[in-house]
Order: sequence, then C-alpha cells, then structure tokens
Amino acid sequence: MKSFPIEEHVAMRSDGTELHYVSAGRGLPVLLLNGLGGPRSVWNGVIAHLSDRYRFLAWDYRGIGVDEPCARSVSEHAADACTILEAAALPRAALVGWSVGVQVALEVFHRAPERVASLVLINGGARAMWANGAPSAFAGKLIARALTLLQRSPKIATLAARRALHSPEAFTWARRMHLVGDQVSADMFAQITQSFLQLDVPAYLETLRRSAEHDGSDVLRHVDVPTLVIAGDRDPFSSRASMEHLVNAISGAEYLALPGAGHYVLLDDVERVSLRIEKFWNERGYRGESRPTSVPPVPPAPTASA
Repeated sequence: MKSFPIEEHVAMRSDGTELHYVSAGRGLPVLLLNGLGGPRSVWNGVIAHLSDRYRFLAWDYRGIGVDEPCARSVSEHAADACTILEAAALPRAALVGWSVGVQVALEVFHRAPERVASLVLINGGARAMWANGAPSAFAGKLIARALTLLQRSPKIATLAARRALHSPEAFTWARRMHLVGDQVSADMFAQITQSFLQLDVPAYLETLRRSAEHDGSDVLRHVDVPTLVIAGDRDPFSSRASMEHLVNAISGAEYLALPGAGHYVLLDDVERVSLRIEKFWNERGYRGESRPTSVPPVPPAPTASA
C-alpha cells in the first residue's frame, strides 16, 4: 500500500472538549465518517489511492475509546464533524460514511446542508439494522436482544469480548459471517481488532444502543447533493432493502453493488471502491487535480569556453 504523511490536529468544541483528528493528502476536502467497527485506519486504503488528489480528514468517535469511556449518540458525532470542518476552515467538503457513518453523514447534512458537497454512503442505512422497524428485522432483533442481555451483565460482556478478540478463531468466524472477505489477511484483521482490546465495553454497548435511536429517513428526501451508495451484497449488517431504500429515496442517487463483498468492504475491495468514488466525484464536478511530487529544477548544462 502506498504510504502517505499524516498531520495531527486538534479542534475545540464549544464546551472546551478537544477533538483530535488527522488529515492526509492535498486537494479538495473529504471528511471520512467512520463506523463503530474499527478505528479510522480502516480508511487507509482509500486515502492511499486518492491522497494525491484529495485532502482527507478523519477522527475516532468520542465514546468508544479508552480516553473517554462515555457513550455518544449519532447526533453528537455529527456535531463533532461540524466542529472539525470549522476548525479546518472548510466551508464545504465531500462526506464519505461507512456503516454507522452513513447515519452520521445524513445527520451532518440535516444540520448543515450548506457544508456538504456530496455524499458517499457505504454499507449502512438511514437507521441501524437493530432499530425497531428497520429493514432486515429478524437479524436486527437478534442483535438488539443480544445488546440488551450484554448490557445487563457488563462484567460478563467485557470478559466475553476480551476472550473473543484474543481467540485465534475470531478471524475464521469473521470470514464465516461475511464481515471480511478473502482479500483481508489475518494480520490486517488483527490490526483492526487491536483497537478493541482496551475498549470500555459497557460504554461501547450503550453507544450501539443509542445509534438505534437515530433515524435519518426523513432527511433522505431533502438530499439535493450528488450521492453514491455502495453496498457489499454479503454484508450481514446492512440489508439489501436498507441500501435500496437510500437509493430510491435520494433523488438522482447512484448505486454500486459489490458481489461477494462483506461489511468491511473498505478492506475487501478498496481498489474498486476507490476507483468508483473517484469516477463519481469526477463526473459530478468534484474533480481532484493530480499533483506530481515536486522535483528540483535541473541546472543548465555548462557552456564550452572559447
């Protein structure tokens, strides 16, 4: 994977809370809205493909790390996103959301539509699949029931999570459940799950529960910016119905279904995803100009003396 330099920044919320975010690349701005299933490093492949034409900004949501074990809602994540755009002095940016990041992207548009140049929505819906009445109701109800049981026994939930992540079978089960595909190695999977080893499990479970309270369905009919929806057809966390709901409800939305791709499509099919996103931006007037690495000028050849 092509390397790229990362710059670290701090944005200050109105209540004095610091938000730590990073930027990489140069060109038109893109704000990356993560899911709850991994750190911001899941975007590294996309950034590596496009950082010579676009400037990417990303951060890890508050409420799912060890520094601040306090659950946060989708609305709070969206407010943080707006704070970062303000700190970076960006009046507008393209938004790319993955998983729960789709809900965050829709909430940002709801709050500040003038700041959104375009939307790319990947493997997520207007509602969490474990919300009441969401598409894929059966699987969603199972997850909702599991969250309720785990929240009642936080110590057991923490112990189970630690053991599961340390288990050599975790990677095997992730493949069987179509979370990851054949392109994801065991080492790559370990890098993603490493961030969960020190997780405050009760706070994380509460964050998942709060995501089920958010419903961005009413926002969809108001979306008037270019929108691309990308879905892995084997994703257990975003049903085909929920993805098609986005496409049908957003005027002019484009749709890309990736055969055989699971939830972590940013790892499974990063090249196809990156190429399709770039094509979408180019065709919709958000073209990034490629800038070659600067090379010092070659001095003129010495002239022969008379």
